[in-house]
Amino acid sequence: MGYELGFDIGGTFTDFALLDTDTGKLDIFKVLTTADQPEAAALRGMTDLLKTSGISHDQLLNLFHATTLVANSLIQHRGALVGLLTTAGFRDILEMRTEQRYAIYDLFLQYPPPLSPRYLRRGVGERVDRDGRILQPVCEEDVRHAVADFKAQGVDAIAVSCLHSYRNPSNERRIAELVRECWPDVPLTLSSDIAPEIREYERTSTAVANAYVLPLMYRYLQTMRDELVASKFKGNFYLMLSSGSTALASAAAEQPIRLVESGPAAGALAAAYFGELAGHADLISFDMGGTTAKVALVHNGKPAIASNLEVARVNRFAKGSGYPLQFPTVDILESGAGGGSIAWVDDLGLLKVGPQSAGSSPGPAAYGFGGNLPTVTDADLVLGYLNPDYFLGGEMALDVAAAERALGPIAETFSWTLVEAADAIHRLVNENMAASARIHILEKARDPRNYAMICFGGAGPVHAAGVAAILGAPEVVVAPGAGVASAIGLLIAPVAFDFAHSYPTMLANTNWSVVKDLFKDMETQGLQMLYDASIREEDVKIERSVDGRFQGQLHEIQVPLHDLSEMDVSAFIDRFNAAYKRLYHYVPEHTAIELLTWRSRVSGARAAIKQQTLADAGLDPAPSFKCERQAYFVEAGGFVDAPTYDRYRLGAGMTIAGPAIIEERESTIVLRPGMNAFVDLYANVHLCIR
Repeated sequence: MGYELGFDIGGTFTDFALLDTDTGKLDIFKVLTTADQPEAAALRGMTDLLKTSGISHDQLLNLFHATTLVANSLIQHRGALVGLLTTAGFRDILEMRTEQRYAIYDLFLQYPPPLSPRYLRRGVGERVDRDGRILQPVCEEDVRHAVADFKAQGVDAIAVSCLHSYRNPSNERRIAELVRECWPDVPLTLSSDIAPEIREYERTSTAVANAYVLPLMYRYLQTMRDELVASKFKGNFYLMLSSGSTALASAAAEQPIRLVESGPAAGALAAAYFGELAGHADLISFDMGGTTAKVALVHNGKPAIASNLEVARVNRFAKGSGYPLQFPTVDILESGAGGGSIAWVDDLGLLKVGPQSAGSSPGPAAYGFGGNLPTVTDADLVLGYLNPDYFLGGEMALDVAAAERALGPIAETFSWTLVEAADAIHRLVNENMAASARIHILEKARDPRNYAMICFGGAGPVHAAGVAAILGAPEVVVAPGAGVASAIGLLIAPVAFDFAHSYPTMLANTNWSVVKDLFKDMETQGLQMLYDASIREEDVKIERSVDGRFQGQLHEIQVPLHDLSEMDVSAFIDRFNAAYKRLYHYVPEHTAIELLTWRSRVSGARAAIKQQTLADAGLDPAPSFKCERQAYFVEAGGFVDAPTYDRYRLGAGMTIAGPAIIEERESTIVLRPGMNAFVDLYANVHLCIR
């Protein structure tokens, strides 16, 4: 028994959750992120939280961390100078991409610049065919010459990606040996280690992206470790991976690109956990922070997992305009809609919100840090949804006059009052988020009207009721500590590792002994990593699946695999056809099935939290009543006196009729007119939308 701490460094705020594993008591905390040195605010906030709680660093058993550092490095193009070694004749794959245009009629189409410039991409004489046979061994002189030139050019890291290395990595490993002989301490990434999967461009992109962030994350984690050791921390230090699992920092540091969606993944885990407590297994996870809004689908109690993702898009909403990364990730839709999102008028005279954000510096105008552009937070403040004297529990006052000044140009442009401008911004950002969420959910052949919404983030509870009403979701659940959900999610994430290996084969011709050997290799590696993280053998769980498609198709679906020792091909075909029909409502007849990539997830047991419950306070909300506050609701015709409640004094069974506002330190719940709310035993507030 002891304490565990989760902390998530976001674009605007850094969130903390401290758990007493004995009593289940949870303390939460939030500080502004220091953009230039994100570890500074994290370490300072950690020290302040522990001091307030009367705990020392050496009492922490485990530390769990999520960060936006990897994503920001890719988005801002602030990473290492990367040299790429690849098969001779294929160095331009990063610019050729898939030879598909994401907007075929756009004559000025743009892509993000390759993370390895062309003059640092070198071809090496070698060749492996698609079946893994070595047709040409590595030309060692090519490697030595390229590495010598990389040194002279000031390269920071090297990526190696050879043709068909997912089938046979021998040539890549020989290149790595030669690189180490010439330059022992250079950060090095092999595509066959990080993404041994089919599709040459995506595999190369993943390897180069990992090399791009490798030196940065090494320095960052080393600084973090040194500071933690100096503060007498002696426990385990874990990092959250994009797949929704955690790994020891020492293991995660070798493949830091897998941290790119660590914070949002933790939020999706928190959604599944609190959804279970609230009695919902099917949920829309809605996480709106200071910079972005994230939507994920939780089905049957588990967040949806994708086998790949794309980051740093030139066009935020256009798939194919960013860097593809090939590894499992919680399937999250991210949009540029947060409390700091800036409202502006485009060339056609239309009001827009985001994706540009004021972030934490200078932040919204109401923060008083020098920002003067109108943001969503400024609009929410002018509408009366936020209490200027109780932001972050009163530790940070908001400037209403500054928010009004920032909204002035928008109001003047459209001949609106300040309140009308604020309401337009609030409703527009709700419409934008609902439209993005609807597309994300429908693409999975799901109906948002059949899912409750669970909301997180500092801005999430302010906007959730409006977004849910547009989507047609029947209910919104606001979990306790919603403003720091990702930090709480870190505390319940399992230690796990995901592996994938491509072995393309027709189902009818599959050599199952080869498949079993692939799984054995992946799982042996995963089990050792679990044991290194002190996971007990009896707590280990192994899940297997395969990506398959009908012959001739471009995209695959993922189908679970059961007992390989007695593989029932007929039963597998039934599962494949059922999964395909659910997505596409039609199954082609007499078409062979092709299997491409085999996947294994090796995990330990999920951490258990002793969830505290509320005392039954009957139906009277009077003890939690704070005051009445003027708040604007267009459906009520303007400003109304909205009762304001203290969330920390709500009891189980309480019901509240809208319009109303419920305040806690890290977030504010806005209950719109015509809606009702009730509080359950686990302190979740349920907003009944319809």
